[in-house]
Amino acid sequence: MWRQITNERFNQGFRGHAEKCVYTFSIPLPDQMGAGWIAQRAVSAHNQALADAGSILLELRVWEDTSPTWQTDYKVEVVASASPLFWNLIIVGVLVVLAIAGVAFTLVKVEDIAQYAPGVIAWGSAGVIALALLGIALVRRR
Repeated sequence: MWRQITNERFNQGFRGHAEKCVYTFSIPLPDQMGAGWIAQRAVSAHNQALADAGSILLELRVWEDTSPTWQTDYKVEVVASASPLFWNLIIVGVLVVLAIAGVAFTLVKVEDIAQYAPGVIAWGSAGVIALALLGIALVRRR
């Protein structure tokens, strides 16, 4: 059963090209280091690994699954500036900082975010059409 242990946003003034990466890793002992420790260390480890790659951390979410008997599974979702990023090297760097080198990880997905702009509403085509019609109506009233 997955439980979110970290949901952080950083550098929210950033606007520009970014990437989102989702990966998983397992620690081969039940709750070996504890969720609190992983959550705190994950933030600093990602900050350092991304800075080494010339990027900045924008969002970090970490989930923990302690239901397997002999291991603890983690799922990590990271949004970072700069593109393209070498996620395999960044993830290995994070796992080394977390002192769990040698643990296998699986890169689940990497998405390109053409224009990262937190807080901006994505209107979609229906919103654009509605705004255009409103503009036409206001111009005709004059």
